[in-house]
Amino acid sequence: MKVLLLTDGIFPFQIGGMQKHSLILAKLLANSQIQVHLMHCGGNEYSPEKFKELFTEDEFNFIAETVVKFPKTDPFPGHYIRENKAYSRNAFLELEDQLHEFDLIYAQGFTGWRFIREKHKKKLTIPVFVNFHGLEMYQTAPSLRVMAEYTLFKNAVKWNLRNADYVYSFGGKIDEILLNLGVKTEEILHQSNGIEAHWLAENTTPNNAVRKFVFIGRDERRKGIEELNKAIQLLIQMETNFEFTFIGPIPENKHIQDERIHYLGEIRDTDRIKAILAQQDCLVCPSHSEGMPTVILEAMACGLAIIGTDVGAVARQIQGNGLLLEKPDVNALEEAITSIANLEDEFLTALKQKSLDLIAAQFVWEKVVEQKINDFEKCLVHREV
Repeated sequence: MKVLLLTDGIFPFQIGGMQKHSLILAKLLANSQIQVHLMHCGGNEYSPEKFKELFTEDEFNFIAETVVKFPKTDPFPGHYIRENKAYSRNAFLELEDQLHEFDLIYAQGFTGWRFIREKHKKKLTIPVFVNFHGLEMYQTAPSLRVMAEYTLFKNAVKWNLRNADYVYSFGGKIDEILLNLGVKTEEILHQSNGIEAHWLAENTTPNNAVRKFVFIGRDERRKGIEELNKAIQLLIQMETNFEFTFIGPIPENKHIQDERIHYLGEIRDTDRIKAILAQQDCLVCPSHSEGMPTVILEAMACGLAIIGTDVGAVARQIQGNGLLLEKPDVNALEEAITSIANLEDEFLTALKQKSLDLIAAQFVWEKVVEQKINDFEKCLVHREV
């Protein structure tokens, strides 16, 4: 089997959950001796040599790449849609003469846009699998500005979803969104996000005398940092016994000035992130919209309890290993953090162990990719019948 994997970047050249997902998917498909042609946009630190270093020698025997620069158009509203459309067009033109070599196309986000359009022109016959992950634009917007931004995305996303051959869903509330958009049940393929086995801790992290909480993410409005900061301010006023660490590019004007609050900036080194998580007790993910966040899986694999909001498929990740909040409400966040901070050691240990158990049972990448390969084979056989 030969797969064309279309991405808008791969980790560490581009940062984000989808970018990590793309790299790991490519590696594990290659491990299964599936030929993968990886289309990506490089990045400031990209080079062919550094790209090769991302793979073992055996993996690289099944990997090829095409680098297509991500275009920048204009600063006006909707520019990201126009840029993605141009990126997909440029990728198609770059790969057009090779498309007959592939059995299927796996497209992350908007990358399959032009390929789907060419199918409708009868210029492309192989199936296109689309993965839009969290479909955040169809979830609750945290502000009027974000709502306006989501509106610009909706029609473009809907067109891609309804015209692709197969669409991936994390389940949970994502299924409901897809069905409401008119995607047929038989075109929906269920998936999980995954974590590499080397992330799994042998034991839960130690319970600290002062409970330690962590947030990992960008300064993006939908991530709920504004609500989280207000909740932390309440905790400080109440003299709650806690510490809080932020990992990610959080601007200084959003830093809380208190000796218990730590800002480590953006960290790309996996081993350092694992080492930091190993010293924490609980990850807080107060997002307004999500798919199935990689940061939650990483924290679970390191043996942390989880506080998260019931968006996307987060409910599949919080099952007896933490607290699932209806929404990122300031008071609800304050109460949840206080609850974990005051929890007796034995009960906190039980939450942490549950995180490890859930990861091992459901979210190890090898199991996730095995399911994807089964889906590929079934769909290809179905189209031949």
